[in-house]
Amino acid sequence: MLGFSAGVIPFQYVGCSIFTGKPRCIHFQAITCRITVKLASWKGSLLSIMGHTQLINSIIHGMLVYSFHIYLWPMKLLKLLNTWIKNLLWSGNISTRKVCTVDWKTIFLPWDSGGLDLKSTIIINEALIYRLSWKLLSEDSQWTNMFHRRFFSQGQPLMRHF
Repeated sequence: MLGFSAGVIPFQYVGCSIFTGKPRCIHFQAITCRITVKLASWKGSLLSIMGHTQLINSIIHGMLVYSFHIYLWPMKLLKLLNTWIKNLLWSGNISTRKVCTVDWKTIFLPWDSGGLDLKSTIIINEALIYRLSWKLLSEDSQWTNMFHRRFFSQGQPLMRHF
């Protein structure tokens, strides 16, 4: 009557996957495919390490942050993204592994400490989920009240996936 068609889950809404249950790698396949295409299209021989660093910080992390605000991604996928970023940084290609002369943990350090100021996708995802949790517990708004009624029982979070 209103002209809406019945949809099925999973689907995309505002660039984010809507699905039921625990987040799985298949739910984020569209984002990872776009990142793979983006990383593969950059020519490694034309950019310095600093050029790669800027692209990673601005483009790749920017593509991920919106989804990271909502979902705790599977660790397997986050480690794969870190591997692609590391390969791009050192060899200029996401599929070519190169021996690194600097410890990968050093790369994550700030500029002042001798690092490249890159952030691990694992740390970014965890930080944004902690931020979402903090907002859920500390704010008093319509969406937090709705989430409290839906996902809490007697002040304690329910320990199951929806």
